[in-house]
Amino acid sequence: MHLPDGVIAQVERRLDVRLDLSSAKSGAWAESTGYCSDRGTWVRVDSRARSVIQPQSWVGAEAASVIPGVPKPAWFQSATWTDTGRERVWRPQEMELVTEPVVAATGTMLSSPPDLPDTWWAELRAALAALGGFRTLRVSGRQELITRRVSQVFGGAVDTTVTQWATSHGDLHWGNITAPGLSLLDWADWGLAPRGNDAACLWASALAVPDTADRVHAEFRADLDCRSGKIARLWVCGNILRMANTRADAHNLAKPAKAAANQLVTDLR
Repeated sequence: MHLPDGVIAQVERRLDVRLDLSSAKSGAWAESTGYCSDRGTWVRVDSRARSVIQPQSWVGAEAASVIPGVPKPAWFQSATWTDTGRERVWRPQEMELVTEPVVAATGTMLSSPPDLPDTWWAELRAALAALGGFRTLRVSGRQELITRRVSQVFGGAVDTTVTQWATSHGDLHWGNITAPGLSLLDWADWGLAPRGNDAACLWASALAVPDTADRVHAEFRADLDCRSGKIARLWVCGNILRMANTRADAHNLAKPAKAAANQLVTDLR
């Protein structure tokens, strides 16, 4: 996301920082831009049209700051203002700078096997267990949305009623998780989702690298193989197939996602 003239100055004034413009990085969906600051922190700048602000995602990182036992960037401060000339609202947030690289250097999905030690997997299991047990009223994966998305791709082939819910990061792909030091990034969408949702996202976004997808399944078998976990996996596979004609990374996963989805439909009937 390219920031218009004057926005950088506003960010620096409101947060009392100076941004290193050469460090700019856009988010996976190009909805945000982040910069290193002169305080050794990270400043993420989000923008939305005034008519489409989603209150939950707007304060996701701030709300997630109280979740214990999960490695994530510390949240420090934010500012919000309305840009009447552009009919947009801007929200910069200052957070801890995470220097560990993300597992997927570009995009959200794996294209080659990552070198992840057993200790990393153990830390991930502990982090997702702590997150899953955190009580919240936020909702990441609504039942209505899950049913609608699955039906769009697979029709009424299965009953998508979720009976087990747990707190989820909500967007845990390989571009939002770091190694060898583990940190979970981008907390805009966290909240209640089907049990196993985060593991399902990692599993599906690794389908082009079968060994890693199998490792995710082995590490989180109890969550992924329960009925709610299978619904979560079918939901994620359906989203990949929906995007396959418009996004190259999803297109590359279409064949294994379709095969996995066919088996899940059979299992869930």
